Amino acid sequence: MRIAIMGAGGVGGCLGGLLAKAGNDVSLIARGEHLEAIRANGLKLIRPDGEFVVKVDATDDPAEVGPVDLILYTVKTFHNRSVITTLKPLMGEETSIISLQNGVESHELLGSVLGPSNILPGAYWASAHIQTPGIISEDVLSKLSFGEIEVTESLRALDIRKVFRDAGIEADISTDPVQVLWQKFVVHSSLAGITSAAQTRACELLKFPDARKMFLDAMEEALAIGMARGIDLSENLAQESLEWIDTLPDFQVSMHADFEAGRVTELDALSGAVIRLGKQIGVKTPVHSFFYSVLLPHKDGRAS
Repeated sequence: MRIAIMGAGGVGGCLGGLLAKAGNDVSLIARGEHLEAIRANGLKLIRPDGEFVVKVDATDDPAEVGPVDLILYTVKTFHNRSVITTLKPLMGEETSIISLQNGVESHELLGSVLGPSNILPGAYWASAHIQTPGIISEDVLSKLSFGEIEVTESLRALDIRKVFRDAGIEADISTDPVQVLWQKFVVHSSLAGITSAAQTRACELLKFPDARKMFLDAMEEALAIGMARGIDLSENLAQESLEWIDTLPDFQVSMHADFEAGRVTELDALSGAVIRLGKQIGVKTPVHSFFYSVLLPHKDGRAS
């Protein structure tokens, strides 16, 4: 399959490396030192079960790639308005786009520009980051879920799932991908907010009862918004998610890493979105409002 990875950072680089290693025609769209390192030395992927280097095409210009069968959209949300229109040269008559961004709004934004029938919303669970330019480190093995909005299953979704699985990527087709987005959003927005505000990774932070209570309260806020919007979510999602996180090895969510490094962050797409969507539907969000207020001064990065 001919595949373009729009945003070959931690998530995109990890998936792109695995797909290229499996023999797919993959083009990574990256920038800066990371792009130059991939061009010079290939992409190195370090995983819990081993490591490898794969030679893969890489560019900073989607027009150099041309139409593809599949686009994996993995850029950070704050790039959306400047990046989405640049996808047009990648679009053919039957091009599919799987959005794997954080948050719950990007598939609608992509659809408004590129056509809603081309978009398959998806969610990605893992912890992967650029260790150094050209080298991706994956702490938790990749798992993703995606699906059609209008139909329960399609031939294209089945074909894409096979490509993922042949590359060793755990992938499922969801009959309700928006529900899956919200399930992740409830957890991820809250975990990103509390770990960034506390400047402490989840493994250490959640040893403290007060932090566990605040994390649960934050998840309950996002959960209440989703349920009020008619999303089919379990009332026990917050408690079940806390127990699941307790089983994970030490990891760091991407927004916490961005705040730590002084980079631009996805605060507006996470706690900011919880607050914004809560106001629209009349759900109060005091915990996420606290996270947002504390983190706002460095939302757009800070001087080194």
